This record gives sequence, C-alpha cells and structure tokens, in this order.
Amino acid sequence: MTALSCDMPCRMIAAGGMCDDYLNMIQIFPLLLLTEAAVLYDLSSGRIPNSMILAGLGMGLIYQTVWLGPAGILVYLGGVLLPLLLLGTLYYFRMIGAGDIKLLCVAGGFLGPAACFSCIVCSILLGGVISLILTLYYRNLLQRFLYFFEYMGEYTRTKTWCSYLQNTDRQARFCFSVPVFLSILCYIGGII
Repeated sequence: MTALSCDMPCRMIAAGGMCDDYLNMIQIFPLLLLTEAAVLYDLSSGRIPNSMILAGLGMGLIYQTVWLGPAGILVYLGGVLLPLLLLGTLYYFRMIGAGDIKLLCVAGGFLGPAACFSCIVCSILLGGVISLILTLYYRNLLQRFLYFFEYMGEYTRTKTWCSYLQNTDRQARFCFSVPVFLSILCYIGGII
C-alpha cells in the first residue's frame, strides 16, 4: 500500500466501495497518533504501555481485514512477525527494548511486511545517526566502541548471556521509539 498521494486515482474497491485515499487516511492517522503517543510515553517513562501496543495491533488487523478481506490477515501477520524475526537477536542481548520491537510490529500490522521492512531499515539507520550524535555530544564514542567489543568478546568466550545495557550509564541509552516514529514519517512522506 502506498502512502497518501494527491494524484492517486480514487479506485473503488468491492468491499465497501471506499476509495484508496480514504482508506490510506484510515491507515495513516491512527498509526501516527499511536506512534506519537508511544514516543511521548517512552520519553517520559522509559517504556511503552502494552495497552497501547494491543490497541495498535487490533486496529492494524481491522484495517488490513477491511482493506484486503481475508488476505489482509496474511499481510497483517507478515507485517507483525517481521520485526520479531529481524530484531529478535538484538532484543535477546537487550540492545533494543521489547516495546520498540512491539511498536514496529504495530507499524507492520498497519503497513504490511514490505513497508515494515523499509521502516525497520530506516529506523536502524536513524538510530545509528542519533547514537553517533549522542556519543559525540557526550564525548564517549571510543568508550562505547570499547564497551561493545568487550561485551561481544566476553559473550564469545563465555557464552554467558547478560544484558548489554547492564553495566552502562544513562548516557549510553536513548529511546529507539524516536527513530521508529521518524521512519514511519519518512514512509508516509514518500522518502522511503
């Protein structure tokens, strides 16, 4: 599904007779409101409430089912499962939070797997840029690289799991929901 477009022809669909632009607005606005609320909540409390995630997952399922009928369930599942498959390893090491992955699952439920993949790649790139800016601001770039290589070396040697952020200070953390939200904006804006 493409983002909103003023020159997109209004094709009537069999289920309900609604046009593409109208359904795109139904797709875009709840997703924007949800992700914006999730970012604000994450910035203030450091977490994203499961109730917000469940509401988003439910709305995504309804949207895909109304838009594509029974096939929408497969599109929905593909979009929801993709972030789990691609980012599960990062979560295992606690390099990304569960709420951030769940927020990407919500986006995938609304947008489908192809757009979700674009948002994941964009989120990682934007997260890298934000991380670089923060490490330059806090002047701890070398310290962060050394910590990463020490962590990976320790895991390789001992095969013992511990959270990546376990021994880090607050300056080493940021809310990944921000690049997730920005990537959704990039998708809607047609940048990705």
